[in-house]
Amino acid sequence: MSDIRAALSRALQSATGRPPRAAEVDVLAAQVSLETAHGSAMYNYNFGGIKGASPEGATARYLTHEVTTGGSITLEQGFRAYSSLDAGARDYVAVMQARFPQALTRAGSGDVDGFAHALKQAHYYTASEQQYASGLRSAYGGAPPAQGASIATAAAAGPVGEFSSSDALSRVLEAIASSSARIAAPDPQT
Repeated sequence: MSDIRAALSRALQSATGRPPRAAEVDVLAAQVSLETAHGSAMYNYNFGGIKGASPEGATARYLTHEVTTGGSITLEQGFRAYSSLDAGARDYVAVMQARFPQALTRAGSGDVDGFAHALKQAHYYTASEQQYASGLRSAYGGAPPAQGASIATAAAAGPVGEFSSSDALSRVLEAIASSSARIAAPDPQT
């Protein structure tokens, strides 16, 4: 995970022209950890299951499970593929800036719950906000919400230790992963 954090730091510095705040890197690293099973499912340096072709033009095809109103279906879909960890990190940050700027702002202040809320509002994931925020907090290290975070948001998210076992957390992560296959699908308007 230290390589991922370092690549995120470099990508944020390149994108913003300033050294990133530690809390900003922490929140984004928590999301990458959640979305990639702590890096073990980070295929082709894709930080967040971003669909389509990378800026380099590369795509990798994988079977994914999509949750629809009719249930769960399996599809083969194309995901962005990168030549290096840094290329994947740069594109991840670029996608966050372009498609999820409110979430990135919340990450900048270390607000895990606000980050989860902003992503939910932007239709980044289909899991419940409570489950996603709890998964992020677990990946973040169980840190409390950032100062100034909405009390209602923090209360709705529930206690940090709400998973009674690793199996319970695994079920949540699987539900998030199955719904996140559509994350950052190419915007038809761009």
